[in-house]
Amino acid sequence: MRLSDSRSEGRFRAELESWLAENEPAADRLSDPPRSTGHIPGWARDWQRTLFEAGWLVPRWPPELGGRDAGAVEQMIYLEELSRRRLTRTTNPQGLDVCAPTLVDLGRGRQRDEWVPATLQGELSWCVAVDESEPGDGTSGLVATGERDGALTVQGTVPAPAGAGHADRCLCALWAPKARGRPDGVALVAIDLAAPGVLRPDADTDALAFEDVALSEDEIVGAGEQGWAAVQSVRARLRSVRWIISLLAIQRALEALADVGRGRGLADDAVFRDTLAGLQVDADAVRALAYRALAKQGTGRPNPELAMLPLVTREVEQRIYLVGVESLGTDGLDLGLDGPQAWPSGSWASEWLDATAEAAATGGLPAERDRVSGRVLGLRLH
Repeated sequence: MRLSDSRSEGRFRAELESWLAENEPAADRLSDPPRSTGHIPGWARDWQRTLFEAGWLVPRWPPELGGRDAGAVEQMIYLEELSRRRLTRTTNPQGLDVCAPTLVDLGRGRQRDEWVPATLQGELSWCVAVDESEPGDGTSGLVATGERDGALTVQGTVPAPAGAGHADRCLCALWAPKARGRPDGVALVAIDLAAPGVLRPDADTDALAFEDVALSEDEIVGAGEQGWAAVQSVRARLRSVRWIISLLAIQRALEALADVGRGRGLADDAVFRDTLAGLQVDADAVRALAYRALAKQGTGRPNPELAMLPLVTREVEQRIYLVGVESLGTDGLDLGLDGPQAWPSGSWASEWLDATAEAAATGGLPAERDRVSGRVLGLRLH
C-alpha cells in the first residue's frame, strides 16, 4: 500500500508547512498552559482565530467555517503535521471537533448564528457529557423534571466530563421520563455552566451536578424528534475523535519510547529493540488503515476500515504506554516523571491508566470488538 503523498497531497503539505513556518505561535505560550480541556488561554484563543482566518482551522470545512474545502486525506495530513510540530489547533478539542460540527448539522437560530462562530474562534468553550449508556437504563444521570416559566427544568449528576471545571457550556444527553421507551424522549441539550443550579466538580467531588436548572428552548439541539439521532451523532463523533487522537499520539509515544531506551541504556538490548520495532510496524499498519479508510470516505464503497480504527488504535496505544512503564522499571510507577506527551502532560503510567480508563468507560475492548463485528460482519457477539 502506498504511504507517500500524491502530487496534490504533496502540494497541500508543502503549503501547510510553509504557512506554519511563518505563523507558528510564540514559544512563550508554554508559560501559560491550559488548566483543562475546557480552558482556552489568551494565546490559544489568538492562535485559533489566526487558524480560522487563514482557513487552517478545519481544512475540510468551507472557508466561512474556517476551512478550505480540503479532502479527508488532506485533513489527516494537516493533523499529522501539527502533531509533528507539537502544535495544537485548540485547547478545547471537544468544542471544535464534537460540539461545533454537531451545531453546524443540527443547530438552529443562535446555536448556528452565535455559538458556532464563537466556538470556532475560541470565544466559547465546551465539555461533553454523552456516554455509551442507553438513556433510561439507570446510568443516565440528567433528567427533565418539569417546567418553570415555560422552560424545562433538569436535575441529575453525571461523572465530570473533561474540561467541566472551566468550560462555558456542556453538551449533554437528557432523558425525559414522560416519554419513557420512545426515542423522542431523549434530547441533546447545551447547558450554560454558569446557570443557577449548576455545580461544577471540585476538590471534594468528581461530578457535574444539576439542581433544578432551567433550560430554555434554544438550548435544545435538534428539533422535534431529532434528540435520539443527535445523541447518536455525538457518540459517533466522540469515537472518531478518540481514534484520531490515539493515532496521532501513537507516533509521538513511539519517539518518546525510543528516547527512554536510549536514556536507560536499552538501545542495544535485543528484546527492547525487537519490541520497539514490532510496535513501529503496528503503528505503520494502523496509519495505513486510517489513510485507506479516509480515501474511501465519500466514494460510496464499503468502508469496514473506518469501523475498525477505534479498536486497533486504542490497542496499539495502550501497548506502547505499557511498554514505556515496563522499560522504566520501578520509575515507571512514579506519576511525577514526564511522560510521552507534551500536553496534556502525564507520566507513562498515568497515560496508560487514562487510556485504560477511557476504554473501560466505553465498554472496554470487548464492546469495541462487538461494535466492529456488528458494523463489518453484521454479527453481535453479546
